[in-house]
Amino acid sequence: MRVRVSPSVPDKVLRNKLVTKAIDQLPKKHLVRGIIIVIVLIFALFVIFLVLPKIFAEIRYPLAYEELIITEAAAHDLDPFLVAAVIHTESRFNPGATSPVGARGLMQIMPLTGQGIARRMGETGFSVDQLYDPATNISYGSFHLQGLMGRYDGQIEPAIVAYNGGGGAGDNYLAGQRSLVPLESLNYVDKVLTAKAAYEDLYKIELGGEDPLARTEAELTLIGQIIDIISAQVTSRLSP
Repeated sequence: MRVRVSPSVPDKVLRNKLVTKAIDQLPKKHLVRGIIIVIVLIFALFVIFLVLPKIFAEIRYPLAYEELIITEAAAHDLDPFLVAAVIHTESRFNPGATSPVGARGLMQIMPLTGQGIARRMGETGFSVDQLYDPATNISYGSFHLQGLMGRYDGQIEPAIVAYNGGGGAGDNYLAGQRSLVPLESLNYVDKVLTAKAAYEDLYKIELGGEDPLARTEAELTLIGQIIDIISAQVTSRLSP
């Protein structure tokens, strides 16, 4: 399932038609004032189509602890967008979250699971309160998720189902026996995949290492195209 974080900006042909129509309707004596109005309207469209949807999407899909996510994802051979999506779905980035059944922290680790992970990682002196520490929780959650990804040969969906509902649920999901998978786990995998797609759209720079200049260049290209359209229309109107 793919999330569209923001509506698409009208393509170049449509922008050309919109700007041309707006300028053609202006008497020459009001051309300068009209062009200013058109520019303001174009800026407003830019904000509506690009800026506001991103702001609302980031409110719905917040991001924190990105350095920890990147570090632990790399250490456990995981996609950082997947780790972020699991954290969002489990706790919405609340390190103090505690579920009714006792799961704790960002990635909602059960105390017994945490104890087992600590033992396999060679750590001693485990305490339940450690699960509220973001660094520990993301490390343990990533370790656990890595094990599940290995169990299912890198297939994300059964691994996510197993993260929520246990290995039995993941096995049944992989075998195509969806009727035997808890409904909560089926809904969970949809939520995680939706969140993963959103994080891929929103945080290419923060989690994906995308060059921030690439995004800036794309936006400047769009603005440049609009300016070219306006310049061409103004030149045409002012020509004898």
